[in-house]
Amino acid sequence: MAALNDANAMKIPNRIPLIALFSFFLIIPFTWGGVPIFLEHLTVGLAMFALGFAMFAFGWMGGGDSKLLAGTAIWFTWPDMLMYAVFTSLFGGVLTLVLLVGRTYIPVRILTTPWAQMMLKDEKKIPYGLALAAGAIFTLPHSRIFAAALGH
Repeated sequence: MAALNDANAMKIPNRIPLIALFSFFLIIPFTWGGVPIFLEHLTVGLAMFALGFAMFAFGWMGGGDSKLLAGTAIWFTWPDMLMYAVFTSLFGGVLTLVLLVGRTYIPVRILTTPWAQMMLKDEKKIPYGLALAAGAIFTLPHSRIFAAALGH
């Protein structure tokens, strides 16, 4: 949902990170690993909330992206978070390169759809929610909470 909204409107509605956050609290009783693991999840989520807030304050990340970062990060422990950061950085780098090349080399006159114009004419915005969503999707199957859900 976050990726689609960000790709179509360059906005991530508040309900999407909130759904991710509340879903974690619904799932955690079924994947309970004890208080230390639960606290680690909370610490990761709060740390990524603080990091996202700082990046938003400096103008490096949009508000929706920073909230999505926190809403998805709570699902991960620190080792998972490292994997999430790597995947998100890789997807974000590819996304940024594609947009930069497109914005530089695709002539404006062939941008006939509103979506293409939005993606390629705006020189500053990058829908990083796509990278965050892809990073979360690729990290989740390797995460501690996923293993616990499978009974491992």
